[in-house]
Amino acid sequence: MQTILTKKYGLIHTGKKIGGGNLRDCYSIANKPGLCIKIVKSELSLARKLQAFFFHKNTNIEEYRLYTTIPEQIRPYFNPVIEAEKAYMLTEMPRNYDGSYALPVKSHGKISNQVFWQHVNNLFNFFEENELWLFDVLNGNNMFVRKDSDTDWRPVIIDYKRIGWKAFPWQVYLAFKWGRKKKLRRRYRKFQKKYSGFFL
Repeated sequence: MQTILTKKYGLIHTGKKIGGGNLRDCYSIANKPGLCIKIVKSELSLARKLQAFFFHKNTNIEEYRLYTTIPEQIRPYFNPVIEAEKAYMLTEMPRNYDGSYALPVKSHGKISNQVFWQHVNNLFNFFEENELWLFDVLNGNNMFVRKDSDTDWRPVIIDYKRIGWKAFPWQVYLAFKWGRKKKLRRRYRKFQKKYSGFFL
């Protein structure tokens, strides 16, 4: 358990680890049910240290700033950032209509809910039309499924700090718009193929 001083809630105590990525781990908060905290890992491999140094020196603040600039039309699809500092970030834990916590797309396997895929398709089209190169949100770990009813499912993106070429080792073609568009489309097709129950 870690104790962290936050601006909004004062001292909080981390609970169990509920997820993790290359640079951060995510924990429940023992004294704040419904919230979670992402903490920058204290130990990283050399490769991850270099990635963090050159591309993500302030990864939590970077994600918070991105959240504040997301267009209103698609902001409901992004899990809100409550507070961010260099070492931690507070967010909500997405909940379903019955009070249970939403699960990542990866945990659902093949998804055959038409409403969910309509939302995902709308997101993809918005990204492409408005040149938002959020490649890494089309990922079974970074996108959750929130059930607003038995039939009304929608995507909730819980990790969106990486933009464009920062999401991958440098690829020269991503310096060009055609390359970024090609990458986004490829990621979407791969996401559909892996998780859509309607994909042929």
